Amino acid sequence: SIFRHRPRWLERLGVVVIDELHTINDGERGPIVELIATRALHMDRQIVGLSATIGNPESLARWLGAELVVSDWRPVKLIEGFYDKRRRVIEFEDGRVEEVRAPDLLTHVAGEALREGYQALIFLQARRRAESVAAKLAGLVSRHLDSEDRRRLSKLVEELREASPSATEREKLAPLIESGVSFHHAGLSYGARRVIERGFRDGLIRIVSATPTLAAGINMPARRVVVYTRRFEQGYMRPISVAEYKQMAGRAGRPQFDPYGEAIIADAPPYEARRYIRSRPEPVVSKLWNDRALRIHVLATVVSKYARSVAEIVEFFSKTFGAQDYRFLLSQSRVRKVINELGSMRMLEVGDEIKATPLGEAVSKLYIDPLTADKIIKSLRGADSTEDLFYLHLIASTPDFSRVRITRYYDLEDEAVYLASEGVLIEPPLDDVGFEEWLRAYKVARILEAWINEVDEDTIVERFGIGPGDLATIVDTAAWLLNAASVICRIAGVGVHAGRLEILAKRVESGVKEDLLDLVRVRGIGRVRARVLANAGIRSVEELISTPLERLARLPSFGERVAARILEEARKLVRGEA
Repeated sequence: SIFRHRPRWLERLGVVVIDELHTINDGERGPIVELIATRALHMDRQIVGLSATIGNPESLARWLGAELVVSDWRPVKLIEGFYDKRRRVIEFEDGRVEEVRAPDLLTHVAGEALREGYQALIFLQARRRAESVAAKLAGLVSRHLDSEDRRRLSKLVEELREASPSATEREKLAPLIESGVSFHHAGLSYGARRVIERGFRDGLIRIVSATPTLAAGINMPARRVVVYTRRFEQGYMRPISVAEYKQMAGRAGRPQFDPYGEAIIADAPPYEARRYIRSRPEPVVSKLWNDRALRIHVLATVVSKYARSVAEIVEFFSKTFGAQDYRFLLSQSRVRKVINELGSMRMLEVGDEIKATPLGEAVSKLYIDPLTADKIIKSLRGADSTEDLFYLHLIASTPDFSRVRITRYYDLEDEAVYLASEGVLIEPPLDDVGFEEWLRAYKVARILEAWINEVDEDTIVERFGIGPGDLATIVDTAAWLLNAASVICRIAGVGVHAGRLEILAKRVESGVKEDLLDLVRVRGIGRVRARVLANAGIRSVEELISTPLERLARLPSFGERVAARILEEARKLVRGEA
C-alpha cells in the first residue's frame, strides 16, 4: 500500500527490512513481497532480507545485490527425530532412542510432557484430525491437573465464552480447555484462537493439536513438537515440503524456559524422515509469472508511476526475482501480453506512453484483480436481475474470492442450475473446472444470504459445514468486494447497480436486514441487539436517543451499564464524534 501510494516521506527511506523472505514462494503473498523488494531495488534502497527456511539463499542474495550472511544459531538448541512405528521407538539425531510404551505415539508424547512438566504441539494436516486428537488426549491430561490448574483453566473458559461468537464453538472447546488441551485451526473464530494461544503461552493449556496455520508467524513455541508430514490434496495423500516441515519443527523450544527443543516426525518411514531432517528447504521460486499476479502488479506499476511506457514496464519487471529465474525473453512477452489485456479491459491507455484510466486507477487502489472488475462490469452491463442472491453469487464467482475454503457443494447443483435458468444467478460456464467454481460460489452466496437475513451464526455454521473463522473470512471478503463493485460500477457506466451494492455491502458487514442499517451504525449494537431494539419499536438512532435509560436497560442483552454506554455512543454519532 505504501509503495503504491508513494507518500513523500518514502523518498527519505534508507533501508527496507523484509522478514520471512521465503514467502516469495507463496502463491498469494509471494508476488507482493517480490514487488516490494523490486520497488526498493528500483529506488536504490538498501534491503535486509531475513528467513530461516530458504533453500537457495545465494540466488536471492544475488538478485538483491546483497551480502549473504548464514548462521545456524538459534536461541534454543533443536534436536530432531522420528518415530519408527515398526520398532516402536523415537530415534533422535543426537543418538538417543526413546521407547514408546503407550498404545500410540501421541499418548506417549502427552504422557511424557505431563510427567516432565513441559508442553507439546502436535501438527496435523486436517482440521477434523486436529479436533479428534485433542478430544482423545483430554482425559489423560485432565487426570494430571491439580486444583489450581483447574481454577485457572475455568477462568480461561470464561474468557472463551466472552471472546467466541459461536455457542457451538464454545461447547466444543470449553470441555477440552478445562481438561488442559485444545485444537487450533483457521476454522475457529479470531477470539477463540487468541484465547487458546494466550492459554498455551501462559502454560495453562498443556497440549495443542493444530493445523499448519499455527506455524505461520504465531509465537507459540513448545518443548516438544510432533509433525505429521502427509496431507490429503487433490484426491491423494501427498508429502509436505521440507520447508513446511522446517517451519513447524522451528516451533520446538521456548527461549528462557527450555534447555532444548525436540521435533518428532510422526508418520514418515525412516529414510524419508531423515530426508526431511537433513535436507535444505526447497529453492524459493517466484510466483509472479502467473496471469493473476501479473495483471495486478503491471497495473499497479503504471498507477504508481514507476513506469510510463512498455519499455519502462519491461525494464521494471526485469529487476524482479522471477526475471532471474526464467528466460527474460519469455518474461518480456508475458508482460506485453498482460499490458494488451489491461488495455482491452479499458484499464490502461496503451500508446507511446502508457496511462492508467480512471477505471484502472480505481481497480488498483481497491486492491482487486483486474479480472474481478472486468467480470463484475460485464455481468452487470447486461443483467436484468437486481436480487441480492445475484450480486452475492457474482462477487463469490470472482478470482478474489477463490482463497476461501469451501467444500461439499455438489448437492446444490440442481437448485443452482434452475435458479440460473430463471436469471437469478450468473450463467454457469461450460467447462468442468469453471462449473465447479461457479457451484462453489453458489454455496458462498447461500451462506451470505443466510447471514444478511439474520440467521443465527451457529445455524449457518452447522447448516453449511463451515467454521466460525471461515464465516468471518467469507463475510470480510464479500464486504470488501461489494464495496469495490459499487465504486467500479459508478466509473464504468453501470451506476444503476451501485446503490444496491453499497447497501448490500453494509448489510454483509453487519449481518442484518436493511431495516437495521441505521441502528448498527452505533458502536456496541450488533445484529442481535439491533433486532431486539427493532422488536421493541426502536428502529432508528433518533428513536434510540429518545428512549429512557430505564426502558432500554430492561431489554434482553442490554442491562443498565450496556444501555448507558450505547446511549452515549448514539449521542456521539449524532454529534459527529463517533
